[in-house]
Amino acid sequence: MRLLLLAVGTFLIGTDVFVIAGMLPQIGDSLSVSIAAAGQLMTVFSVGYAVLGPLLAVPLSRRSPRAALTAALVAVAAGNVVCAVADSLPAAMAGRLLVAAGACQFTPHACSLAASLAPEGRSGKSLALVTSGLVMGSVVGVPSGTWAADVFGWRPTLTVLAAATAAVAVPLAAGLRGVDSEHTAHRPRERFAALRGPLVRMVLTVTVFAVIAEYAVLTYAATVFAEATDGQGGRLAVLLFAFGLGGLAGNALAGAYMDRPAGRRLVLASVAGMTVVFLAMPQLTGSFPGALVAMLLWGVSGWMYAAPQQHRLLRLAGPAGSVAVSLNSSVIYVGAALGGAVGGLFLGQVAPRWLPLTAAVLCAAAVVTELRLLRRDRPTEPATVAV
Repeated sequence: MRLLLLAVGTFLIGTDVFVIAGMLPQIGDSLSVSIAAAGQLMTVFSVGYAVLGPLLAVPLSRRSPRAALTAALVAVAAGNVVCAVADSLPAAMAGRLLVAAGACQFTPHACSLAASLAPEGRSGKSLALVTSGLVMGSVVGVPSGTWAADVFGWRPTLTVLAAATAAVAVPLAAGLRGVDSEHTAHRPRERFAALRGPLVRMVLTVTVFAVIAEYAVLTYAATVFAEATDGQGGRLAVLLFAFGLGGLAGNALAGAYMDRPAGRRLVLASVAGMTVVFLAMPQLTGSFPGALVAMLLWGVSGWMYAAPQQHRLLRLAGPAGSVAVSLNSSVIYVGAALGGAVGGLFLGQVAPRWLPLTAAVLCAAAVVTELRLLRRDRPTEPATVAV
């Protein structure tokens, strides 16, 4: 039941992260600002998530999982309420910043707790179950939220999202009563010394390369796949939906193999698979069926590294596991911003269909880093995870 509540929580967080994108025209009209100005709500959220993630993770790592997770959900719910009643863009930005403060803490602490509560040898499956909520949030929650905003308005939609988040916080707080974390037995110096280790830095480096590669293409998907979609928004939506379905499959594969010996090479399979997909993509974007296959395979390979990276950081960072996962989340948002910049830079130099080759080079760099990491990281004992 606890794992299910954590998964529902990550589902709501995953929905909250992206749902604003579909509301920007209505928000702009309501607040009397341009769509470009309303788009800064997403920028504020991303920057806030990246900066506040590691900053808030340090003090919250000293609290019990119950306190940290409940506080995170309350912050998300309150932020949505602030945004829903905002009468100006700065007020709405304040709400999104509060949402970011909660979201950047819920996912790392939820993943850390899921791994620690799991029976021996099943921490990977538990972690994948929780991260599946994030995938479902982007596949189901975001389109549903966008539809609701179009039918009922963006303010009622955010209010309902706030109520749902608060509703999950209540049973989760009750269910975690008596659950304590092991990190309180460690001094701060002991907890965070592991974060300076070379293996942790290499794991984060793999994440950086992979995320920059993905967002260099994903940010400009409409342009990259313009020939296949013929400029039709409906076809692009189908491609993005296929990417999401592939993500569900990739995350499920990661969960099935993470606790097995083969799980050690899941990240390598993921970044190598993305390299191959990006290399083949220029030849597949000329037709809609080819683009559909490319997006499906990209989704599978692209979502295979998320849970294993968190699982590995929890093991390598020990008592600072939740902080390490929070750093990884921050790296993802920084990488997404850099990916958009890199893609935009090369888009001005090459034809859109060749942009994935840039992503392939970045993924190849991730493969090289991962191979070095695998040679240095040879665990001989079952992983023990501290919250």
